[in-house]
Formats: sequence, C-alpha cells, structure tokens
Amino acid sequence: MRNKIKIFLLILVTVVFAAAFHAKTNAQSATPQMVVTWQAYGSYIPPKYSDKALPNQESELTASLELLLNGKPVDLSKQTIYWYLNDALIGTGTGNQYVIFSAVGTPPAFLTLKAELPSYNGSLLIHEVNIPLVSPKAVIEAPHPSGQLSGNPITLQGTPYFFYISDPGMLSYSWSVNNETSASTENPQTLNINLDPSTPSGSSLGVSLTITDPSNSMSANDSTNVIYVKQL
Repeated sequence: MRNKIKIFLLILVTVVFAAAFHAKTNAQSATPQMVVTWQAYGSYIPPKYSDKALPNQESELTASLELLLNGKPVDLSKQTIYWYLNDALIGTGTGNQYVIFSAVGTPPAFLTLKAELPSYNGSLLIHEVNIPLVSPKAVIEAPHPSGQLSGNPITLQGTPYFFYISDPGMLSYSWSVNNETSASTENPQTLNINLDPSTPSGSSLGVSLTITDPSNSMSANDSTNVIYVKQL
C-alpha cells in the first residue's frame, strides 16, 4: 500500500511540474499584440452618427497603447515608449502609454501614428495605424431615400459633418433650388420648398447646399435632385 501511495504521489508531482513547465513555455512563446486606439476632438458629428469622428485639419487627437499577452494587458509602467506622427517624434518616456497631438497636413490624407517599444523582453515592437484626415462635409437629407417626394412644402435637412465646431448653429447655410437662392428661414438647416399648386407631378428640382464656418472659412457643398410626386 505504501509503495502504491509513493508511486501515486510521484506521478502527481510529475504531472504538476509538467503542467507548470508547459504553461511557462506557452507564456514565453505567445506573441504580444500591440493595440493603439485614437480619438479626435473638435470634429463635429451629428448625434445620430454612430461611427467615430474623423479629424479635420484643426483637430486635436489623443491616442493610447495597450500591449496584450494571451489576451491580457501587460504592465508597461517600466517600458520606454516612443510615439511618432508621420515619422516625426511626438512623445517619449517610461510608461508613456498616452499621447496628445494636433492634426497635420491637408485633407484628404492619412496621419500615420506609430508606437514603439524598443526593448520589450529584448525585442523591438512597433505598431502603426493610419488615421484618415478629412475635410468638412455637407449632406442634404431627404425624408425618402428615392428622392421622390410628395406634399407641399417639400422639406429637406442640411447636416454638417467634421467641421471644427461644437454646435451646428455656429455655421451658415446657403440653399438654392434650380439655381435660384432660397430665402433664409428661422432654421437655416431646414429648407422648405413651397411649390406652385400647378406644378406638374414628376417635376425635377435641383437642390444645392453650401455650409460654411464663418470663423475659419471652411466650407462644404452638396447637391441632389428631388422629384415632386403630386398626391392624388
């Protein structure tokens, strides 16, 4: 009986050491993954827009670095980290996982952001992300995606994207219908087209919109054709 117990304990110890060695080997051989995330500030998007705000040429950005090993974050507090924007050094330091920087260049373009760990476990780790740099955008929104609208007046909405503002009311909106400037309304983002009752069904209306930021002269344009369908 004692011999059987000794054999069982010996096997158990062997299994435990083998499992520990296997786990250590796997941890050492796992490939670390660098993850860089970024966020742009000073680039307006409407509340309904679910994607990330893209930077314009006046935006400030922040970025952060995480290093994952087997899916778990690694402590980088003692690691030297370098940050580069378009190959220019913009930040360095021990444990410097965050960086703040300004957009550079003229859109449309890409900002190349690079994080570098020069000596992680004796290895050089580098990760790059390309961030789109965009111009402001104007969008004419119609209540029906086909562009065929009924009712009188016909109402369209102008929506700005990626302007350097916090409130769309800071912008100016200029509308035209069939190349004729439309009179301003109480809400300049909204265009109400009052049609003559004799307007035939199937009439095409060419609508244009220019949105301008008076503080810096940034502007964007959009145009669309609307087909008037008379209600019977």
